[in-house]
Amino acid sequence: MRRRHSQLRLATAALTLTAATATGCAGGAAGAAGDCDTPGVTKDEIRIGVIYPDTGAVSGPLQASRAGIDARLGLINAKGGINGRKIVYEWRDDQGTPETNANAARDLVEHQKVFGVIESTVAASGSAQYLSDQGIPVTGLAAEGVWSKYRNMFSFSYTTGAPVDTYGTFVKSRGGSRALLLQTALSGSVSDVGTKWIQSMQAAGISDGGTVSYTPGADNPAAVAQRIIASGADTLVAITDTDALVQVLAQLRSSGNAPKVVMATNGYDAELLKRYGAGMAGVTVPLFYRPFESGGPAIAAYVDAMNRYAPQIGQPQRDIPLMSFIQTDMFVRGLEEAGDCPTRQGFIDGLRAVTNYDSEGLIQPIDIAHGQGRQTTCYAFVQVNEAGTAFDVVKEQLCGKEIAS
Repeated sequence: MRRRHSQLRLATAALTLTAATATGCAGGAAGAAGDCDTPGVTKDEIRIGVIYPDTGAVSGPLQASRAGIDARLGLINAKGGINGRKIVYEWRDDQGTPETNANAARDLVEHQKVFGVIESTVAASGSAQYLSDQGIPVTGLAAEGVWSKYRNMFSFSYTTGAPVDTYGTFVKSRGGSRALLLQTALSGSVSDVGTKWIQSMQAAGISDGGTVSYTPGADNPAAVAQRIIASGADTLVAITDTDALVQVLAQLRSSGNAPKVVMATNGYDAELLKRYGAGMAGVTVPLFYRPFESGGPAIAAYVDAMNRYAPQIGQPQRDIPLMSFIQTDMFVRGLEEAGDCPTRQGFIDGLRAVTNYDSEGLIQPIDIAHGQGRQTTCYAFVQVNEAGTAFDVVKEQLCGKEIAS
């Protein structure tokens, strides 16, 4: 099981934060009872920006990001917000491309005057340098290496640090011996994740069956299936959307060549089971957060918040809304650490000083300050049952180690 970030309490940062909260914002602005000098902060509101791909090639699973954001902000605003200020947001569609992402960030910062940004996208590299230069706090989905580079960027789980052997160890325990990577030909971040998955397999003694790209509507699933069969792979690791994976699996199974192990980066979504049913049977997904099936107070609180403040999503037991909920919770924590009259630097310094962040139990505690850029080594694994009606927790927690370069 998994997930969480690193947070550290440097003495100097603590002293700086203490001084900042004692004197108010720069320029002698008032505390919670009045406006601050920081952009996006007024007497009653804190305005933030949200960037995600509402359209474009990678929009499918990430379109649900706003539901998790709505739920977490609804929860905190119902309690009066942060120091009496409710959190509101403006959102922009970056279409999953760095160029559009950069334009979206500039618009939010320069024209909408937001305090900070939540990025649920695979194209944050487009705006990373700009947001760092401007000192804008950012939380979000760490799908690219830039999340390890900039001090103003925070995430609870990284996929771009040193590879880990956990995935390969799990596949080997399920009988896999030769793995092929199925991926959508999209971005550099997708390729980087794929490379690390293959390295994880090899570290566990699983041979490399190669890489095959498949994009629905552009490629022939039967031809792709034949390439997989020819590779001799008994394990399929997929960095695609679920529709693409199900199409290829259908071809493999109809030819009598069902893989022994199927592992996917995403697809942990009860709505997908309703759509694809037995087509997803046997698909395993590694999780860096608490599985819904494990239950407990943290999961119950999340589901209740989704039902109250994001009813449009229908089914709250979905991976992307949960991840965006945690990303937003991390932003809320940064605002809490920034004091009565938050500044952007106060947010960054304060969140960088947290050493035991667990999003109220949704993830295992992480050290935000010391763990930036380090990939998670411990995961839970869930698998779709044979009927395609539910996920089973097949491994509550499996911890591995980083692979030496």
